[in-house]
Amino acid sequence: MWFSEVSKTLPAGPQVVASSVRNVVVGLALLCVCACGAVARTASTTGTAPAPSPLSAADLQYRLIDTVGAPVSCELSQGPVVRSEDPADVARMVAALRAQDPAEFDAIVRHEHLNAASLSPADDLRVVGQASVLAAVKLTPQGSGYGFAYEVQGPPTAEVSGTIDATGAIHLATRAAAPRRLCPL
Repeated sequence: MWFSEVSKTLPAGPQVVASSVRNVVVGLALLCVCACGAVARTASTTGTAPAPSPLSAADLQYRLIDTVGAPVSCELSQGPVVRSEDPADVARMVAALRAQDPAEFDAIVRHEHLNAASLSPADDLRVVGQASVLAAVKLTPQGSGYGFAYEVQGPPTAEVSGTIDATGAIHLATRAAAPRRLCPL
């Protein structure tokens, strides 16, 4: 309706109609640009990424495991003789881990998708097993990050070494074939 009233007051002609349409298009484009300017921008849309937060040592170990490979570890259920642990002993080990290294406990619970408030005896075994896996990935402080060297499960088994920074960026320095070592009895 608005457009039809404006067109009645102007002399008809292709130049006038084209000019009116162009003005409407420019006006709409200007309105869109102004509306976009009112939207708050996050750091990632302005070209600068937010500073990544440092990860816990256990989170860094899991980053290595998930990226480079799982370590050879001698957990309770591995080795030439499968050992069975008393559920009460395993529950005490989990309670000790929760009290002595809450960051590692939390990382294990997150990684394994467990409910920390209600761990079953099977969950307790998983937590203890994962603590053994994390212990097989030793991190040594190096500058602002850590160095690592561990044996990756095969086939083929390999020895890997490198560095990982506090945000989880990995630099793999070496990956060499290694013989599989057996767990002690």
